[in-house]
Amino acid sequence: MSLKPKKVSEVKKLEQKMKVKASKMNSLKKLPPYTMIVSEGTKTEPIYIRGFVDKVNGHFKGITAKPHIVVYGTGRNTNGLIRFVDKMIADGEWAHYKKIWLMYDKDDFPPANFDNTQFEAEARKNPTMAVAWSNESIELWFLLHFEDYNADNGRKQYIDKLNRYFDYSKTREDLYEVLNKKGSLEDAKRRARKKYQEFLEAKVSSMSAMVPATRVYELVEELESYMND
Repeated sequence: MSLKPKKVSEVKKLEQKMKVKASKMNSLKKLPPYTMIVSEGTKTEPIYIRGFVDKVNGHFKGITAKPHIVVYGTGRNTNGLIRFVDKMIADGEWAHYKKIWLMYDKDDFPPANFDNTQFEAEARKNPTMAVAWSNESIELWFLLHFEDYNADNGRKQYIDKLNRYFDYSKTREDLYEVLNKKGSLEDAKRRARKKYQEFLEAKVSSMSAMVPATRVYELVEELESYMND
């Protein structure tokens, strides 16, 4: 009988296969629900949030046949976002999505339109809806990567300040990368959460009166959670 070391036994091969299978099954349990992120804008918001979405979908590459999270820029105002989602679901195109995120700005739209979008969205079930708004605009969220900001003096000021940190453009394709490289995502989340909580604690019930404030951090945190093993 040969005393040479044997190659990996069939038992060990089987054990390895079982480990791989168990790992895949564990990943499947963590897969995010089919999620559609619907943005009011067609450029800035989709460009930015796809940075996170691509990372999440890439995290599960090889486990699922198609991306579980998709971004769609509509070019519609706050009042029309939910109507657009309803139509896409009724037409059967988005019927498989279990969660819808609405990403929109206050801008110059009537306060009632801005407020009612959140009220209606958060009352929806099957699919559930969540909101990631900014008051006045998404640039506030970007600015919070660099500094605290509490003044109610308009979105033009956000852009002016952003340009002190980097060459900002609404259509800049590397927005996600630049913000995370030059600014701090952790600081942005902390600042946004603190400001929003301050409005809630002050019993401000109208979202249009919460300025400056943003709930984009909630969407970002949910996307990050899918990549936590």
